[in-house]
Amino acid sequence: MNLGSHVTIAAAHYDDPLVRLGSALPDIATIGGFRMVPGSVNGPVGEGIAFHHKTDAIFHSHPWFTSRQKSVFDQLSTAGVGRGAARASAHVGVELLLDGEVFANDPDRSQLVSGAFAAARSAPDIAGAVPDESQELWRDHLASLHRWRAPGYFRDPLAVAHRMESILARRPRLAMSAGDVPKVASALEAAQPSIAATAEDFLREMVEALSR
Repeated sequence: MNLGSHVTIAAAHYDDPLVRLGSALPDIATIGGFRMVPGSVNGPVGEGIAFHHKTDAIFHSHPWFTSRQKSVFDQLSTAGVGRGAARASAHVGVELLLDGEVFANDPDRSQLVSGAFAAARSAPDIAGAVPDESQELWRDHLASLHRWRAPGYFRDPLAVAHRMESILARRPRLAMSAGDVPKVASALEAAQPSIAATAEDFLREMVEALSR
């Protein structure tokens, strides 16, 4: 699950912006190329991090996600995309398309994310979330969060495919080959109507599942 969905679901359970920040912090770290130190952050932000992992555990095993991921993966495999690139593109591509619907369906959700990110300026002990040698760059990364804007291109399968190409280029085992972008875009385009039609019901189901 990507950060927009994480914060949206966390906001249904928590009013505290610090908890909402924590719910997105692992994704914020991944986007910046940082490795978080497990158990390094306590308090409300730490509670949000724990909520993030609980959310992901439910999401990644939920039939809504696994069925759509498999559909995209199967189409990419049939089209000749390598296994690593196909699996990663199916996984992250579905997540990004879901976030595209999350933001498009309710513009106020981008304000939820912006509000959570603004809390990073006053979050206690957040610098210690990463190893000592990375903390200066981590602080710079956190300071840049105020520039975040909801990415409208998450509803564009071709743009998402290009984004996936850029992300995976840093991972040799997952990197796309020449000519893979149109194949990924086609597979995501086939999955998009189902994602768009069910996104809100699925979010409500996730909120309920995390209430149990």
